[in-house]
Amino acid sequence: MAQQQGVDLDGLRAFVEVAGRLSFQEAAHRLELSPSALTRRIKRLEVALGAALLERTTRRVALTPLGRDLLPRALALVEQFDADLRWFADASNAHFGQLKIACVPTIARTLMPRLVALYAQRWPDVQIRIVETHVATLVRMLHDGEADLGIGFLPTPDPDLLLDELLVDPYELACPQGHPLATRQSVTWADLQPHALIMSGDPRSSGNRQVLDSALQQVRREPGSVVQVEHLSTSMGLVEEGLGITVVPRSAITAEQRRRLVIKPLTGPSVTRSIGVLRHRSRTLSAAARHFRQTVRRLGPQALAGLGL
Repeated sequence: MAQQQGVDLDGLRAFVEVAGRLSFQEAAHRLELSPSALTRRIKRLEVALGAALLERTTRRVALTPLGRDLLPRALALVEQFDADLRWFADASNAHFGQLKIACVPTIARTLMPRLVALYAQRWPDVQIRIVETHVATLVRMLHDGEADLGIGFLPTPDPDLLLDELLVDPYELACPQGHPLATRQSVTWADLQPHALIMSGDPRSSGNRQVLDSALQQVRREPGSVVQVEHLSTSMGLVEEGLGITVVPRSAITAEQRRRLVIKPLTGPSVTRSIGVLRHRSRTLSAAARHFRQTVRRLGPQALAGLGL
């Protein structure tokens, strides 16, 4: 009868490594053991089970029939144990970790507070730092490892960054009450041509500005009728004073602004941005970052519904 008390995780892990590589030398290197120590672990496991698991000669290592039967079971046990350890470590670290999130300004003022509130309900002791910045800086911070996650969009594809889409955000026209475009059934980008257009953001760093410039180039809008400002909130204020019209993402328009201004969908073409959680493809997320990402994916639709998006 097998001496089952001799079966331990070290023995199973040693067997899995040798069986997966069919090499004692490679397995010993992987486990940071001497070849003799690895051999003793395998031998102890075989004694406990009462049968040989490996056939070893000077030239080759092969699995016995019992070894082939045991391998998937041993592998499952080792993987489950490792997964359980990661879960316990994550649960501990996530409660008291730190999280740095770069966020584009339009989302930082509207959607971000709700997302952070939902996360803080579950992980109240995590220290969160939100960096409100333009897309160009957000992308750089993710590339340089200065931020754990980003909340925003990509004006142009970036093969090193991954996006968990949360919202498809269309661009809309904002104009004053009584403006000629306010009574139109539908408005196209070409319809903006004769009107004073207020644009916000630096074309070199603002993702919104890059999207809008691309759309305007398609309709060959003349640059002379464009008013430049730094912030989107400023452009909306100028529109309220009747100084022009502007184009703004739907998610950035407040309920109060919708009451004071006329908001119209833009077509020909329909221009949108995909808002979501951005992360670097090759970097492992911290426990706090993983839990924030999971919270956004699970509860993000609830946050959007609460904001009417």
